[in-house]
Amino acid sequence: CRMGSVSSGAVQPTWVPFGSTVAHRRRLHFALDVYDSTWSSRLHQPTYSLGELINIEASVSTDPRLPLRIFVDECVASPSAAAWLKYEVIADNG
Repeated sequence: CRMGSVSSGAVQPTWVPFGSTVAHRRRLHFALDVYDSTWSSRLHQPTYSLGELINIEASVSTDPRLPLRIFVDECVASPSAAAWLKYEVIADNG
């Protein structure tokens, strides 16, 4: 014989991890920048030939207490966002 109330509802956690709270309440700002061959200055309108080395930096701005890593699976280059012609810059999960 059971006494009291029985519910089939899911158990709710009594705490939320700090990292989840910060990530949920703040926006993350992602950037993809292209640098010259010495990594000393950012290029604003770079032009490259097929097969030429490209120095790309992917970054995210966030609270320093919430360290994040960026993993780039793929990246393509094209003359414009609407162009059908695309070249793979990063492929096969980096």
